[in-house]
Amino acid sequence: MYIVFVGTELDPVRPGGAGTVVARLASQLGEAGHRVEVLIVGSPPEAAPPAGIPVTWIEPGVPDRAAPTQHLADARAAAEAVAGLPQRPDLVEFEDFHGLGLWALMRRGMLALDQTPIAIRAHGPLDLVLTRLGSDPDHLRLMRTMEREAYRMADAVIAPSPAMAEVLIAHFGLEPDRVRIGQPPLAELVRSPRIPAPAPEIVGYGRLGEEKGSEGLLLASLPLLEAYDQAIVRFVGPDGWDVETGASVSEHLRSLVPEHLQERVRFEGPIDRSELGAQLASAWLAVFPTRFETFCYAAHECRSLGLPIIVPQHPEFRPFFGYRTGARFYDGTTEDLGRVIGEVVSDPGMREAMARAPLPSYSDPLEPYYPVVPRHRRTQSGLATAALRRIEAATNPPAAVPPVRFEWADRLLDGLPEAVADRLAATAVDSPAFRRWRRRRAAGSWERETMQATWRGSLPELSDPVVSIVIPCFNQGQFLHDAIRSVFRQSFPSWEIVIVDDGSTDPATRAVLRSLHYPRTRIIRQRNRGLPAARNAGMTAARGRYLVPLDADDELTAPFLAATVEALDRNPEAAFAHTWTRLFGNQDLIWIDRPYNPYQLLLSTSVVGCALIRTEAWRSVGGYDTSRRQGNEDWDLWIRFFEAGWDQVEVPRALFRYRQHGISMSVSTEARFEEARLEIARSHPALYDRTALREMKARWYPWVSVVIDDRSDLSLLEAQTLDDLEIVTVGPANPAIGEVSGRRGWPLRPGGRTLASAVHAAHGKFLIDWRPVEEAGNELLEELAALLEDDLDAYAAGVESGRHPMLWRRWSLLDPAAGPDRLAKAGTRGSGPVLKESDYLGAFPHTRWAIDERQFHRPVHRVRPETEGRFPDWLP
Repeated sequence: MYIVFVGTELDPVRPGGAGTVVARLASQLGEAGHRVEVLIVGSPPEAAPPAGIPVTWIEPGVPDRAAPTQHLADARAAAEAVAGLPQRPDLVEFEDFHGLGLWALMRRGMLALDQTPIAIRAHGPLDLVLTRLGSDPDHLRLMRTMEREAYRMADAVIAPSPAMAEVLIAHFGLEPDRVRIGQPPLAELVRSPRIPAPAPEIVGYGRLGEEKGSEGLLLASLPLLEAYDQAIVRFVGPDGWDVETGASVSEHLRSLVPEHLQERVRFEGPIDRSELGAQLASAWLAVFPTRFETFCYAAHECRSLGLPIIVPQHPEFRPFFGYRTGARFYDGTTEDLGRVIGEVVSDPGMREAMARAPLPSYSDPLEPYYPVVPRHRRTQSGLATAALRRIEAATNPPAAVPPVRFEWADRLLDGLPEAVADRLAATAVDSPAFRRWRRRRAAGSWERETMQATWRGSLPELSDPVVSIVIPCFNQGQFLHDAIRSVFRQSFPSWEIVIVDDGSTDPATRAVLRSLHYPRTRIIRQRNRGLPAARNAGMTAARGRYLVPLDADDELTAPFLAATVEALDRNPEAAFAHTWTRLFGNQDLIWIDRPYNPYQLLLSTSVVGCALIRTEAWRSVGGYDTSRRQGNEDWDLWIRFFEAGWDQVEVPRALFRYRQHGISMSVSTEARFEEARLEIARSHPALYDRTALREMKARWYPWVSVVIDDRSDLSLLEAQTLDDLEIVTVGPANPAIGEVSGRRGWPLRPGGRTLASAVHAAHGKFLIDWRPVEEAGNELLEELAALLEDDLDAYAAGVESGRHPMLWRRWSLLDPAAGPDRLAKAGTRGSGPVLKESDYLGAFPHTRWAIDERQFHRPVHRVRPETEGRFPDWLP
C-alpha cells in the first residue's frame, strides 16, 4: 500500500506525541514493504534532524474569506497538498488535532479526492478533552466543530484500543464498522537497574496541563511531603498551558506549594527518551492523573521500565492496566488519588509486586492498515453539506435571542382591534414579539384579500377537488404562509390544502397555526409521529384523486399542478409525476434529476420527494412507511410503486421550489445514505434478491452495450470473459447472433438501422461499436469497463488512442456537454481501423440527456446520469 500521513508533528523533526506515533508507524510500515510518505503542515526548523522517511513540508495556510481562521487555512493547505500528489494514495491518514483533515473531507469532489480513502487517527481530540473537563470556551468552539466533523466524515477512524473505540463511537456518533483498532507502536527503551531513593520519590511524567491532571497530582502529594521529611515530587516533561487562559501550568502549580515545601517539588522539564530509564531509576512510582487520554504513551513507557504506576479508572487504561500488570486504579478524585499514593508508598511489598508484575500484552500496530473503501459519494456529499453548515454556525454564531418567547404576548397582539393594530403598526416600537406580529400581520393582509376573493365567488370551496396538497408542519411556522401562498398562485383551479400539525411545540409555529383562516384549507392536529405518518394522516383525509406532499418550508411554482395533472391524465399507468427542482434560500440553482431507470432507482434515487401522486396508487401500496422517520420515505414509496407494477412520468421543467436552510432533513438523509440503502434493501427482499437483481440489471442497466451487425466477428465477442453486457443489433439480426446471445445469456436488443438509433436504444452504462473490431483479447471488455468505471473523468477507454476498439461512456455520446474529458488507455490486446473521436464524442445527442443549461439563467446541477456499473457488493 501507498500510505500518506498528514500532521503537524514528526519525531524527531517536530517533537510531539502524535509525531512519535507517526514516525514509528512509518518506520514499521516501511519495513513491512509499504510505501510511506509524511506531509507536515508547518515551516521546517533550521538544521532539522533527518526523519528517515520522505517528508514534505507544507507552508501554513493563509486565512481568507473562505477559510477565515488559521486552523481552517491549515486544513485547506493540507487538503491541497494531498490533492496535488502525483499518485493517488491507497490511504491518507490525518491526525485529529484541530480538524486538520476537515477541508479534504468536506471538499472531496472539488479536489478529486472522492475515491481516495481518508482515515482519522485518534491521538487526543480537543473536543473529547474539553468534554471530560466540562469546559466550553468560546474561542475553541470552531476547533471542536472541525474535529467533530472530520471524525464523522472520515472513511475510517483508527482508535488505540477497543475501549477507546467505544468512547469515540458514542461521542462522535460513528458507525462501528468504520472504526479500526490500531494501538500506537511502543519503542524499546534503555532500561537501567532500579535503585529506589531512600525516601518516597513520586514522578509525574508527561506534559503539564489541566487535562493531564497535574494540579490533582500536586494536591494529592502534599500530605505525603508533610509526612515524609525527605519525600519529593518530580514533574518530568514540558510545560503546558491552561485551556481557558493560556497561562503557564508550572507557574500556577508553584503558586500552590507552601513555601517550606518548595524545594521538594521539582519541575525538571523534558528529557530525551534514551535517558528515561536512567532518570527514573530512583523513582518509587509514577502517577498519571490525566483527565483524558486516548492511549497515554507515557504510562506505557514508565511501566515498560519496571515502575509501579497509578492511573485513573478511565477507558483508555482498562485494556492494558490493572494490579496484575503493575498498576493501581483510583476513582479520578484528588482525595482518592492521595489515598492510593499513601497505600503504595507505605507498603514495600505492594511496590515490589507491582514492579515485578508482567507487562501488558500488545497487538500488532499495523493491524488497521488494510484497504479502506471510500464512502459513497452521496454520503460524502450529505456529510459535507451538514459539516459546512455547522462550520458556518461555529464561525459566525447567531445573534443572541431571548431565551423565552412569551406565547401570551403573541395572543395579545393578534387580538388587538383593527384600528388599534393599524396605529401600533405605524409606530417605531421594536421587540422580538412586535417583529413576529408584524410578519404575521403582513401575511394576514394577503390572507384577507384572498378571503375577499372567496366571498366574491372567484375562489369557491370544493367538495371534490382534483388535487389535495398535504402540508405536514412541525415547528416550521415561519415558512408556512409561503408554502400556502404558492398553492393559491396555481394556474390549475381545482385543489384543496390539508395542513397536518405534527405536534408542533414551538410557540411561534403554534401561533401561526391558530391564526390560519385560508379558504379551501383544513388543519389536522396530532401528536408528533414523524413526517411519513403526518403525510399519511393528511392524505387519508384528502378528497382529491391526486395528492401532493408539500413540506411546510418548500413551495410550488405557479404551473406545477397544471403540468403534472396533465402528465398523469395522459399516463394512466403512472403512479406519480415528478419535476425538476429550483433550489432557493442558501443556494440558487436548478437541480435536474438523472433520467429515470428502475434498476438505478434500487441503488439510489434522485427523484425529488414532492410529486403529484395518484391517490389510487398511494392507497394500493399502503401509503408511506411510517417507520422511516429518519428520511427516505419517498424513495421507499417510489420503489413500492414500481414493485406493484406502476410506472412514473417526468415533467422536464423546474416546477418545484426546494428551500435550503440550515441542516435540513434531506441533508441528514444523504449523510446516512449507505445505512439507508441497506434498510431499503431489507424492506424489499424480493427485489434485492441477487438473482432477481441481476435479471433486472440485465434488462435496465447492463454494464456494457455491444453494438453489432450481421458482419461482426461473433467469435471474438463470444470469447469475452465479461458476462454483464447486452447485444444491440444494427439492421436485421441473423440467427447466429441469437445463438451467441442464448449461449452466453446476454440480452438481445434491436437497435434500428443506424449507429445513432442503436446508441439511443442501448441501456448500458458503457457502449462499444464492435463492428470494426478486428482483434480482441478475451478480457478486453472486462478490462476496459473496469478502467472506465474507476476513472470518472474519462469519456472512453481504448487500447490505442484514436483507433478501434474503444469503449465509450454512453453519457458522453448522448450529451455534447458531458463532463468527462479524458481518454483512458488499457493494456489488453486489440486492434481495429483508425477512429476519429469527433465522430463519436457527443455525436448522438438525446433530448433528455443533452440539456442547454443557458436557458435557466442561473447555475445548474445535473445529477450524474450514472450509478455503479458493477453489481452491488453491499447487499444485505
